[in-house]
Amino acid sequence: MKVFFCLFFAFTLYAKDIIGSIDKLDFPAFNIENLESRIDTGATNSSLHCTNIEKIDDKFVKCNVLGKESFTNEISKIKEVKSSNGISQKRFFIKTEIIILGKTYISELSLNDRNSMSYPFLLGRDVLHENFIVDVSKENLSFKLKETKN
Repeated sequence: MKVFFCLFFAFTLYAKDIIGSIDKLDFPAFNIENLESRIDTGATNSSLHCTNIEKIDDKFVKCNVLGKESFTNEISKIKEVKSSNGISQKRFFIKTEIIILGKTYISELSLNDRNSMSYPFLLGRDVLHENFIVDVSKENLSFKLKETKN
C-alpha cells in the first residue's frame, strides 16, 4: 500500500507544472500579453482588473479591462465574493482563455476594480488546483519560457 501511495504521489506531483508566486500571463481575448499577475493559493477564484463594469442585459457585461479598451463578454455567473479585506460584493464572472507556460487554459474569472491592488490579475485555485504546483521562491516562469522560445 505504501508503494502504491508513493507512486500515486510521484505521478501526481510530476503531472503538474511548476509556477512561481508572480508571473506575466497572456489573455488573447483581450489582446493582452505579459500581464503582471499574482499567483494566489489563498484565493478561490481568479480576478481581473476592470473598471466601469456594467450589466448590459441578463447575458452580457461590459467593462474596461485594465482601465483601457471596452469589452463586452458573456456572463458565466454572478456570485457574492468575499475579498481579502473581508467585505462581500456581487461580482460578474466571465470565461476566457489564459496562456500559462505555453498552454491555454479556460478560466472563469471575476471582474473587479483592483486599482488599489499590487497586481491587476490574481490567479486563484480555480485554475491552480488541477494544473500547477506553486513554488513561491520562483518568479516569471511562464514569461521566461515564452522569451526563450522567441
